[in-house]
Amino acid sequence: MAGFLDKFRSNVITSVWKDEDDRPEVKDIDDKIALGALLWVVAEADEKFLAKEDEKIKEILTLYSKIPEDEMVTVMASIKEAAIERIDLHRFTREVGKNLSYDVRKSVIETLFRVACCDDELDHNEVETIRKISGLFNVAHKDFINAKITIKKEFGLDVAE
Repeated sequence: MAGFLDKFRSNVITSVWKDEDDRPEVKDIDDKIALGALLWVVAEADEKFLAKEDEKIKEILTLYSKIPEDEMVTVMASIKEAAIERIDLHRFTREVGKNLSYDVRKSVIETLFRVACCDDELDHNEVETIRKISGLFNVAHKDFINAKITIKKEFGLDVAE
């Protein structure tokens, strides 16, 4: 698995940061790589990858990263490549999760719910995919539930469902 993450990381770094002096430290982009790949996995979970979801992923990555907006196409292509290669969720989350603090992992879960809810519905398959990622990240079930409720409220969705 390290080979996949190294390849993916290298692809993103060399594509986006052409100037070696300007390249971020590897640890500075690991959470962005994880976030991008996981956002894509959740967006595909309901088997309907919508333009809204694509835009929400770009918005989130722009907000949480130092990736220039004009380089987002390259980053999204790398993330799509990761999705096509069908990352092993267990191995991938274990590898990237070990370097992330609990608060960052919890924040990733909230962000995954944002992508899942951006089409104004939360599909069962999306919830189950996020639940699986939450478990693999060792995020407490109560924090998973709180994230789900908080983000559903944020999008004006029925919390009781």
